[in-house]
Amino acid sequence: MSTKHDFISNVSPRKQSWTLVVRVVRAWFGQDYKNKKLPFSMELVLMDRKGDRIGASIRRTLIYKFKEQLQEGMVFTISSFDVASNSGSYRPSRNEYKLNFTINTKVKLSKTVLVPTNVYSFTPAPDVFNESYDNNYLVDVIGVMIGVGVEREYERDGTYRFKCTLFGEYVEELNSFLSSGESQNAVVAIMLTKVKLFQGKPALQNAFSSTRITFNPEIGETKELRKSFLSANTNSPASGLIQLPNSSCISVHEEFLLLTPRTTIEELKNGTSFIVLEISIFN
Repeated sequence: MSTKHDFISNVSPRKQSWTLVVRVVRAWFGQDYKNKKLPFSMELVLMDRKGDRIGASIRRTLIYKFKEQLQEGMVFTISSFDVASNSGSYRPSRNEYKLNFTINTKVKLSKTVLVPTNVYSFTPAPDVFNESYDNNYLVDVIGVMIGVGVEREYERDGTYRFKCTLFGEYVEELNSFLSSGESQNAVVAIMLTKVKLFQGKPALQNAFSSTRITFNPEIGETKELRKSFLSANTNSPASGLIQLPNSSCISVHEEFLLLTPRTTIEELKNGTSFIVLEISIFN
């Protein structure tokens, strides 16, 4: 007899007998700033067959029980967990609730193919890049990487452009990708990044260890975005990634037509870098 499975959208504290079939979208360890040798918790983002997401937490004393089993990208049947209010800053899901694993939580690998493999939930650019955005929530964004450099001002000509500040291990990821020589017209998907106001304008920044950056992800949005980007720049000569000049303000046409590509890896060794992405709006 098959077990009845619930959907994330139905989960609430009104009962404890929920059973979910979900893909692990993201898994990371929460930092304990008082004891840096041990993680404070293990954090998860889970997604069901409808594409709905919910966050889940595993406290420090239970990490040993689940950390080897709960691998990103895999699908599991999960039951016997607690449901709590989803509150605080930088929430990985807009769901009203979150899951808390207990010693009795059951996790079983599932062979179902019904849960989507595309784990992104991209937020439209107009919703993110305005002063009214609620930055208590982390977002997924996608765009074409057009340059790496320092802070800069932009003219708006109908496209959305933003600065994404990277720290620590994320700078190393960027360095590695730039070294591959595949950065021309690269599509970048940034999962679970935080929105912050910088000089009165919304900007992005990696959120501790929750953020994931993927270059040229194998999803439908990648082909659609690159096609749209190339179509909008048919009059510009082919060029690689550019080093952005300091404190400049230039148009998109000038940027692609006039600036000379050059390596940027040495400029990134200070531990902080900026990725400039051009955002295309998906309806």
